[in-house]
Amino acid sequence: MRGRVLAAMSITLAMAPRAEARPTRPRFEPTDLELEDTGMAELDVQIGPAFGDGPGGNRMLLPDFELDLGILPNVELDIDGAFSVDHFAESSRTVASEALWTCVKLGVWDSREDGRGPNAYAIGLQLGPRIPIMDAHGIGYGALGLFGVSRERYHVVLNVGFILDPGESVHTGRPTSFVGGLDVDIALDRRGAWSLLGEIGGVYYTSRDPHDITAAAGIAWHVGEMLDLSAIVLGGAFSEADRLAVLVGAAPKVALW
Repeated sequence: MRGRVLAAMSITLAMAPRAEARPTRPRFEPTDLELEDTGMAELDVQIGPAFGDGPGGNRMLLPDFELDLGILPNVELDIDGAFSVDHFAESSRTVASEALWTCVKLGVWDSREDGRGPNAYAIGLQLGPRIPIMDAHGIGYGALGLFGVSRERYHVVLNVGFILDPGESVHTGRPTSFVGGLDVDIALDRRGAWSLLGEIGGVYYTSRDPHDITAAAGIAWHVGEMLDLSAIVLGGAFSEADRLAVLVGAAPKVALW
């Protein structure tokens, strides 16, 4: 899996030989409350074009990735980041990266452990530092509260939290925001082989950055217990962000111990 991520990064650098690194203000992607089994690792990689009128213009995500590793039954280590080629159709294209969010996802409470009722409710936390990759400065931090509801084929998770990102310098130009959103997963068949995916995420900046709202819809094919494939279309409502993106993804799993 590590080799796949390194290969994707190499492709990004090759496409932008005259690139100048710079920090990127990320969109907020709501997360779910699914925790990997102990010793199980999942690498979720998405690639595709994004079109917008922000500083990055039309960009190619190569890749947007998330690595999840089950540490304990209710503890998961997550590493979340993204690389892109901005202005990819122009001679002035540049390589960009988002902060690397190295965090812990904690399952705080799950009603299924108590065997109560047909609905399942769960509470979780996602906490950890946001580390600059290219020329951003200052260690950031992200904290999310996760509140999930499940009933038969429906899974909905509310995300609420706060994010401080690396910025132009350690003391100035650091994006600071309150975030919120919903992550929705609806099984389309009894075997759970196909799922309808949905997201809506909003960002309210207390720094001098434009607010953002994005929504996404897509479909996932659970090929087996060890591989998921997906296709997602994303749209943004505000300026200076991705207005439209089309992403395809693969999420292989492997048992490490």
